[in-house]
Amino acid sequence: MFATSRQFANETPGDSKRSARAFDRQVAFPGEILARAAIGVRLFGSLALLPLVIAQGNRTRRRVPCLPPATPPYHGSVPGVGKPIRLLAFGESTVCGVGLASGDESVAATTARALTRITGRPTRWRAEGLSGATVRDARKQLLPRVAPEPADLLIVAFGVNDATAYRSPATFVAELAELVIALRSRVGDAAVVIGGVAPLNRFPALPWPLRSVLGWRSAALQAAADHLSGRLPRVVVERFTVPFVPELFASDGFHPNRRAHAIWGEELATLALPLLPDGR
Repeated sequence: MFATSRQFANETPGDSKRSARAFDRQVAFPGEILARAAIGVRLFGSLALLPLVIAQGNRTRRRVPCLPPATPPYHGSVPGVGKPIRLLAFGESTVCGVGLASGDESVAATTARALTRITGRPTRWRAEGLSGATVRDARKQLLPRVAPEPADLLIVAFGVNDATAYRSPATFVAELAELVIALRSRVGDAAVVIGGVAPLNRFPALPWPLRSVLGWRSAALQAAADHLSGRLPRVVVERFTVPFVPELFASDGFHPNRRAHAIWGEELATLALPLLPDGR
């Protein structure tokens, strides 16, 4: 839901033009066209404000405490009756539990408990996370860690670091699609829930105008990711419905706390259920 910040990378104006055009490749209703136009304007605006973003980002990184990942376990099981649901969560700092005391409080574990509560079936979960990772980083550094064991459900959670790195929406969604395909090549034809891109404009740790500019970037990545459910089979893309209030953040004001992970797990389980064979 929330991920660790990283250095702010440059996106060229040409990248932004290609990104804006990428939103118009499908026929859209007038309201959708206006929404895409607004996203394009904000992307260009974020480029103009890049020097300010870099300066404020550097100051924010020095000020915000650096929390460690959760301690083990990074895998576990929830008892139930029947055929187990095999769950793999793969993502940025949220998946490795930055801001939590223990891995059994993380989104992988909370989703597993929610699935078992709903279905009655046992759920076996494992988590592979890398703090500060973009999708590209994870493909290079984290994917080799994934054991080639079958999974029924993949949770893929990225976006915040891609937003702070100024990754273009077109690049982000293309790399997400490639990552899903690569993960499935290791764990089989699993159902996939792609986690929503957290709205950075709601993060307490970020000052204004940094939070607004990064909020534009995260919204653009979310809009691009939404199309993956139509491009790849058995894929659903989350859009956060929980309010991003300060009470759901860890002490750094940037990562989700235990309560937020519990809420998030319930939401992901609900989205995943229709994709799972014999889900109920």
